[in-house]
Amino acid sequence: MTIARARLSRAAGVVAAFATVSVPALAQNSDTTSNSNASTSPMLEEIVVTADRRNSFSADLVQAGSFRGARQLDTPLTISVIPLEMIQAQQAQGLLDALRNTAGVTSSQTSPTVYSNLAIRGINVENRGNFRLNGSLPIINLIDLPLEDKDRVEALKGASALYYGFTTPAGIINMTMKRPTQDPYVALNVAGNEYGALTGHIDVGGTQGIVGARVNAVYGTVDSGIDNTRGHRALLAAAIDVKPTDSLTLSLDSEYIYKTVNEPGVYRFTTPPRPTIADMYPQVALPPLIDPTTNFGPDWAKNEAEEYNVLGTINWRISDAWALTVSGGTSRLVRDRRFNTLNPVNLTTGEGTLAISLQPDLTFKNVNTRAELAGTFNTWFLTHEVLIGASQNVRDAKNSTSTAATCPGATPTAPRVTCTQNFFDPRDIPETAMPLRNGDETRIEDLGYYFFDRIKVTEWLQLLGGVRMSDYTESSRTTHTTTFDATPTSISYGAVVKPLSWISVYGTYIEGLESTPGAPSTALNQGVQLPATESEQREAGIKIEPTRGLLFQAAYFEIERASTYVNGANLYVQDGRASYEGYELSLSGEVTPELSLYASALFLDAEQESGAPTVITTNPVTGVVTVSPTAVGKLIENSARDTWSIAGEYRLDALLPGFSVTAGAYHTGRRAVNALNQAFAPGYTLYDAGFAYDTEINGAEMTFQVNAQNLTNERYFSSTGGFLLAQGGPRMIKFLISTKF
Repeated sequence: MTIARARLSRAAGVVAAFATVSVPALAQNSDTTSNSNASTSPMLEEIVVTADRRNSFSADLVQAGSFRGARQLDTPLTISVIPLEMIQAQQAQGLLDALRNTAGVTSSQTSPTVYSNLAIRGINVENRGNFRLNGSLPIINLIDLPLEDKDRVEALKGASALYYGFTTPAGIINMTMKRPTQDPYVALNVAGNEYGALTGHIDVGGTQGIVGARVNAVYGTVDSGIDNTRGHRALLAAAIDVKPTDSLTLSLDSEYIYKTVNEPGVYRFTTPPRPTIADMYPQVALPPLIDPTTNFGPDWAKNEAEEYNVLGTINWRISDAWALTVSGGTSRLVRDRRFNTLNPVNLTTGEGTLAISLQPDLTFKNVNTRAELAGTFNTWFLTHEVLIGASQNVRDAKNSTSTAATCPGATPTAPRVTCTQNFFDPRDIPETAMPLRNGDETRIEDLGYYFFDRIKVTEWLQLLGGVRMSDYTESSRTTHTTTFDATPTSISYGAVVKPLSWISVYGTYIEGLESTPGAPSTALNQGVQLPATESEQREAGIKIEPTRGLLFQAAYFEIERASTYVNGANLYVQDGRASYEGYELSLSGEVTPELSLYASALFLDAEQESGAPTVITTNPVTGVVTVSPTAVGKLIENSARDTWSIAGEYRLDALLPGFSVTAGAYHTGRRAVNALNQAFAPGYTLYDAGFAYDTEINGAEMTFQVNAQNLTNERYFSSTGGFLLAQGGPRMIKFLISTKF
């Protein structure tokens, strides 16, 4: 059944969707929302676009998705908010640093040294559609997205078709930029680590008349402690707000991001044992965990990337009950990549073959426009919040056909050969010049029209409903042909029950639509774009806020989606359906005035639900038997059955004014290395600790801070999936000195 027919066949029954819609919350003023006063019109609250609570590990409000501006307590989906205070307390330097505080977020396939390639609940977070700036612009996560200019990071877990269109049901990662301050603001930071990395950061803001501005500039060196991974990075970001009237706000946000760093080598098993009738799933032995500073990749394997993000937004408060928002922006990334993988042929000696994939001038561009009208009104005894909107997202890609680097032969005149390497004692690898770009150009166009209604029936009951109609096309700009198109209708529905003002219970059904990410460079059909697919999610949960600033969340979810993976023939395929079922718990906020806590846990059962059966063929000439085993019943690669984390900060002001200590533990269970479960990366637990001292010198606020990550120098595999395996880095001690005035 096509996507269009499948959606339309279900659309007739229910109009519902909440998964990620930007509807401002109803005002909490009983005088304007009381059902007993039908003559009084309800009012829209202002949408909050920056932090809502300072000096806290908690956040009252949601800044992205379906309930932007609404309280977390009233939002019927699983959301994790990592506020600025937590980012600063942990000296988080990238998305993985921040999001490891929420259960189910893992690193996927590649080394996190270059950028954060993430999975949530075992589902890869698509790097061109699932990462958003200010809840709107899809930005490209193929570079280390900086946090210095961000006020918070949010993970909205699950399907999100209604508002964001075609995105994977892993969830949306939203980053909110720091906004202009009312009073003049200047902060200077110097940060570094024990391996010699050193970065300077200046943050300047203020408002003059109707214009406010916030500028962040960063430049410095990076070094993960892994051999030959020293590089540079830079950031120049600006957020400008213009408010010509009380009802009109014009905003412009822009970022320039640059990073160049050597990409450490990762393992890739290209010659696993062949399946047989007697042993259809022969196990693959993993290499030993070696000194985490070792890099068997070449010292010239640079990954150099730069990205430009620009977003313009107009917010017009038409009346107390209606508001219009129009936004448009673009995200563009260009990178040169030298991706190197080692097939560990001999685990005893450490010898293997080294594949170095040269990918020049990879170019990706997103252009996004959106217009929406939000309002609230009464009908009989019901109060409605509605959103009517349209969005268009165009994603262009100039792919680069991978060229394999080679090494000199046995003699100066001998043909060049495949490189070899030893992961115990790496050898120097001669450099191969980067070739000219040669590849296809593709385009994805996702146009959507959506309607959402959140209905307040009584003080304790809300119903949710919406629908999105999409016009989706994938095409080749090289051959000027359409490779896939569909006009699906996606729906969802839900309800929220509040027996008490500080408790909410919810149940939801969400339909999702997702573009299938292009085949990885390691597959024989690299870069191929498989057809878009559909997903379904059911979730039920409870949220409790026993005291203001402390939120407990518990949820049960089921997700079903199309399954894509690299099969035994090294082809990227779409095969059958995968199911994800689990329980998620979290507790965040202030336990006492001195203690802030952020704890989470996920218990997940993710497996291949259906797909191609086992196929056994016999060559009529040679008699050779070939077995292609099914993946049905196997665990989804890179999906840990259990992940949990707990992190906290304790302020010692009563004993030592200005001092605070932090600590954290982060656990990831074992994960399948490939779709056939032929090997598992062992589980691990990492420990962090740190302290900070706040004081005042000559009228200026000063902070001195030290944090240690992986305090015990644990050896572990940080990333896996697609028969790729990356070892985690060594212990890292970081320091920071900052001043504000």
